[in-house]
Amino acid sequence: MKEQVALYQELSTNSWPSKSMITLNGWKLRISEGVTKRANSVSPLKYEGEDLRKDVENVERIYRQNNLPTIFQLADYYQPSNLFDFLIECDYKEIDETIVMIAKIDKILDIPVNSNFNYISSETDLDSWINDFKTISPEGSSRIEGMKKIIQRLTDPKPCFFTAVEEEPIAVGLTVTERDFMVIYNMFTHPEFRRQGIAKSILVKMIEKGKKDNVKKIYLQVEADNFGAIKLYSKIGMKECYRYRYLIKNGD
Repeated sequence: MKEQVALYQELSTNSWPSKSMITLNGWKLRISEGVTKRANSVSPLKYEGEDLRKDVENVERIYRQNNLPTIFQLADYYQPSNLFDFLIECDYKEIDETIVMIAKIDKILDIPVNSNFNYISSETDLDSWINDFKTISPEGSSRIEGMKKIIQRLTDPKPCFFTAVEEEPIAVGLTVTERDFMVIYNMFTHPEFRRQGIAKSILVKMIEKGKKDNVKKIYLQVEADNFGAIKLYSKIGMKECYRYRYLIKNGD
């Protein structure tokens, strides 16, 4: 378990890079524009400190100086082993339990493509993809622009942008490839076009691209209460690997 968690947490940190990162007694403090918890939280996979209370206070000070809430991302493995209980005692609350699902790319089951729509992919046209995302997503413009800054920091790993189009964009998705792993991010379908197999069709295009790039495994993160998405990914052969959750300081 420890090795699996460490691997995929490393991959996901690389594929969604923070603006800066500070190491504090083994913990990785990720600091960005405040857009996503993943890029603005502590990854506590390794701990070499001796005074847990003092180190948590130092973490809180650093995030406060950056005008950010203090958030810890705790996967099923973390250090020290009493960190979860300690944070709860320090008035942190648990939010957004998330499942990391994985599959070997050659074990993904066959998926039919809805050929009534066009599917576009690009490794370079971030601006168009961001505009498509804005068109169909309920996310605010500032959050999407923050996502854009994160994606712009990618060099290697490499992103690829996917859009399904009728006359206008109706669904989007993003992959990031590092070594022989590919992660799937930001799958979203316009509400009026759901239940037509469009998300599945984008997945097919992603898998085709991954195979061309010699990807061996794919993975993604899905919130534990998103039962529709979990059902979709399970149907194509993806399985739960581990979970993580965020602990955020009350009042932040």
